[in-house]
Amino acid sequence: MTENERTDASAGPAAVADAVGDSDAAVGAEAAVAAVGIAGDVADPFLETSIKPKNRARVGSIRPSAMLYTSGIGSSVDLPHIAVMPQGIDAWDNAYARMGGEPSLVLVPRLIEAVRRQLGSQVGELRQPPWLPDVLGGDTTPIGIPTRVFPQWLRCTGCDLLAPVSANVFEFENTRKHRPDMARFFHRKCKGRFKGPSKGFDRVAVPARYLIACTNGHLDEFPYNEWIHGADGNRKECVANPQKRMREWRSNLGPQVSIVCVQCDASRNIAELTRAGGEASLPNCRGRHPHLPSFASASDPCKGEVRLMLLGAANQWFPATISVLVLPSRKEPKPADTVDEVMGLPPALVAKLTSLASVQSWREFASEHMTSKFAGITDDDLWQAIQVAKGELPPLVPAAAGPVGYDPNHLLVPEWQTLTHPDEFLAEDQRNGFKVHPVPVAASLGDALLEVIAVDRIRKANAFIGFTRIDAFDRVGDDAARIAPIALSGKPKWVPATEDRGEGVFIRLSEPMVAAWEESVLHSDVWAAHVAAHERNLARRQSRTTAELDPDERMPPPRYWALHTLSHLLIREMAMSSGYGSASLSERIYAWRETDDRAPAAGILITTTSPDSEGTLGGLVDLARTERLEEVVLEALHRAQRCSSDPICAHRVPKDQEDFLHGAACHFCGFLSETSCERANRFLDRRFVLDLNAGSQGLAPLLTGVDLGALESQ
Repeated sequence: MTENERTDASAGPAAVADAVGDSDAAVGAEAAVAAVGIAGDVADPFLETSIKPKNRARVGSIRPSAMLYTSGIGSSVDLPHIAVMPQGIDAWDNAYARMGGEPSLVLVPRLIEAVRRQLGSQVGELRQPPWLPDVLGGDTTPIGIPTRVFPQWLRCTGCDLLAPVSANVFEFENTRKHRPDMARFFHRKCKGRFKGPSKGFDRVAVPARYLIACTNGHLDEFPYNEWIHGADGNRKECVANPQKRMREWRSNLGPQVSIVCVQCDASRNIAELTRAGGEASLPNCRGRHPHLPSFASASDPCKGEVRLMLLGAANQWFPATISVLVLPSRKEPKPADTVDEVMGLPPALVAKLTSLASVQSWREFASEHMTSKFAGITDDDLWQAIQVAKGELPPLVPAAAGPVGYDPNHLLVPEWQTLTHPDEFLAEDQRNGFKVHPVPVAASLGDALLEVIAVDRIRKANAFIGFTRIDAFDRVGDDAARIAPIALSGKPKWVPATEDRGEGVFIRLSEPMVAAWEESVLHSDVWAAHVAAHERNLARRQSRTTAELDPDERMPPPRYWALHTLSHLLIREMAMSSGYGSASLSERIYAWRETDDRAPAAGILITTTSPDSEGTLGGLVDLARTERLEEVVLEALHRAQRCSSDPICAHRVPKDQEDFLHGAACHFCGFLSETSCERANRFLDRRFVLDLNAGSQGLAPLLTGVDLGALESQ
C-alpha cells in the first residue's frame, strides 16, 4: 500500500485514556449538554504533554475508500489484537489543528448540494481525511483518524478474566514504531485457567465480542455485571466491581459462552439472549454514541428496540454515502454555471469576498486548487456570481427543482446528459479529470448499441454523511432522521469526503429497442412474479420502526433489470482481459422510463477508480476499442447462456412465498462482489438479456438482435 493510498488510524495513550473515562459509568461532571444528549470528552490522541508517552499513537492504517464504506466513523475496526472505533468529526478537528494550514477540500458543487439535502444547509465543506506521516528520521506523532478502543471490555486468553480497560487489570503496549500491528493489551503474569505453581506468562487480552445496539443507531457495552447478577429480575447481591470470567466451550448445540462471577458464583449463558424473547432481559438503551462520545439525557431517553450485537456483525454498521461523477465544464460556460461553482466553495471563504477588489486579491493569492475553477471567467462576472450566491442579487435562472419523494436517479440525470451530449462539454477537461472520445460500434452490435464512449479519465467524489445500525439505510426508507450523527452538535459543518480517479467504458443502448421490449415485459407472467416477490420482500424486511414503504415506487423498471444484468455479465468478462479483478470494477446504471419532466435513459458506465492521484493504468478503457468491445460483449453473452446451476438457475422465478429479488442469476453466472454491484446483487435475471430456451418461459430477451454466431467467425 503506498503512502498516498492510506489514512492512519491513531489510538495512542491519549485516546486510550479518554476511552477509559466513559467505559461503564455515565460521563463525568464536566460533561456538557449537546444536541445529541450528554457529551463526554472528545478524543485527542495528538495532545502534547510534558511527559513523553511510552506507547505510540498509530495503531494501523486503512485506505480512504475503506473510511467511507467499511471502516468509517462509528464502525468497529478489527486490528490484529485490539478493536478500535473511528471517532466523530469533533475529534478530527483536533487532527486538522495539529496538521496546521487549511484542510484539503473536495470542491464538487453537485456533491455538497446533495449532502446539504440530507444533513442541512449548515454543511459548508467536504474535507479529505487528515493524514500526515512520520517525519523521516524523526520521532513525531503521525496524524491520522482519531480512534478509541471499543469495546472497552477485554478477555484474557489465558485465564478468561473479563474486565474493562478502566479496571487497570490489562496493560497496553505499542512501543514499536514500524509495527503498529503489534499494539495490544495483555494480562501480565497470567497463571492460566488452572492457577498452576508457575510464575505465569504475559497473555494477550482480546475484545469481549458482545455489545448491545438499538434501532436509533446507538451502541453500548454489554452490561456483564448487571446481567449476571439478575438486574432484569431476581437480583443477586454481590460486592462492588466483582471479578468476572468469560468461559467458552463447544457442545453438540454449538458454541457456549457463560459469564461467571468469581465472588458469588453467579453464572448465566449468553445463549439465553438468542432464544425467543431473550432480548427482553436486556436493559433499556442508554442512548450511547461511543464515536462522539455521548449519552442520551435523562429528560429525553432513547426508546429504541435493544438487540444483542456481536462485535463486527454485518448489521452493526451500515454506511450512508453519496457519490457523484465530477462533470466537465461546458465549452461555452453559462453565468449560472459560475454561480454553481461558487456555491461549492466554503461559505466562510465566500463571506470574505465582499467587493470586486477582494475578489481580485483572492484570485491572485489563493491556492490554484480553488482559483483554477474560474479560469476564463472575468473578475466582473465572478463578482456577479458571488453576489447571486450570497442572495444579494436575484438568481440568474430559476432554481432547479430538487428530488420529490424517493428518486434514486436524481444525481444520475446530469451525468447521463453529459455522457450522451458530449458536444456541449469539453472532451478533455484536465481540471475536472475528465476525458472521453467516441468509438465506432461494431456491426454485429449495431442493432442493440447506439453508441460507445471510451472514458479515458474520470473523477468520482464521495461523501460520508453518517451510518445506521441494525437496519440498512434503504430498509428505513432512506430517512435522513435515522442516520446516526457524526458530530456532537448533530449539525455537522463539514463531512468527510474522498476523490477517486480512473477510467471506464460507457455503453448506450437503443431507446426504441429498449422501450418496445419493456412494454412486452410489463405484461408477462415473469414480471408479475418479480413484482409480487418484491412486495413480499419489502413487507418482510423493511425496518419495523420506519414508515411503510411503497413497493411500486421502489421497484426498478424492467429496463433496469436487463441493463443491470448485462452490466454484471460484462464486468465478469472484462475482468478476464482488462488487468483488473472484478472486485475493482464498478457499475453505474442509467435506466429509467420517460416521465413528464425526464427523458428516458438506457445506458451502462463501467469504471475502475483509485484514490491514488495517478489514477489507473488504462486496461479497462482499452476494451472500448471496436473490435475488443465486440469480442467482450459476444463472449459475455455466450458464457451467460450456460450456468453451472442450470437448469435450476435458468428456470428460477420467485413463486408462492419466495421473496428473493433475482431470477435466472446466481453466484456462478451473474453475481458480483459487493464493491462492484450498486444494488447488492438484486434485480438480476439473465432471461431479460438473452435466450435461455425453456428457461425464458416465452419471454423475448432484450438483445434478440445480437448474433452470437459472429463470435465463431472471429
